[in-house]
Amino acid sequence: MEQLLDGYRNFRKNADIELYRRLAKGQAPHTLVISCSDSRIIPEAIFSANPGELFVLRNVGNICRLDDPSVACAIEYAVNHLKVPHIVVLAHSDCGAVKAVEHREHLDSRGLIDWLCEECFEGCDLDCAIKASGIRQFERVTAHPAVKAAVQEGKLEVGLFFFDLATLSLARYNGRDWEKIC
Repeated sequence: MEQLLDGYRNFRKNADIELYRRLAKGQAPHTLVISCSDSRIIPEAIFSANPGELFVLRNVGNICRLDDPSVACAIEYAVNHLKVPHIVVLAHSDCGAVKAVEHREHLDSRGLIDWLCEECFEGCDLDCAIKASGIRQFERVTAHPAVKAAVQEGKLEVGLFFFDLATLSLARYNGRDWEKIC
């Protein structure tokens, strides 16, 4: 716990208090990022975002199951109330959730089984399977009624990115292929 408290003290010492005072009055993020809970994946750091710029939903495997209230609620709140103009599904290399789906013996708890039971490993290797999973999540998000309506009205753009931990490279899915951003 002391490590966390020391971290807070450092944050407090260096924080832009004026920014936080403005944020205390409300939020207006430009993007909903649906990301993995993996401790190595930090959307704010990856996209150089300041506090208040991203509305982030994190869960194991960046799964977009619309039947899960926490997922559906975050999407609906971001689209209907925050009026974000962008949604990004952020897949990443070395995803433990996709590994667990491939090696079912890793699904060793009720929570993991329930959460990942609808997922599948598709691809010749782990990165291919992770990208295939990302495409499934992207398709689920775009099927949400609030997302569909906002996209049709020209108020929302939905994207899918793949972040490689080892190289720090980012690729964007264009509907057919993956385009390397950098």
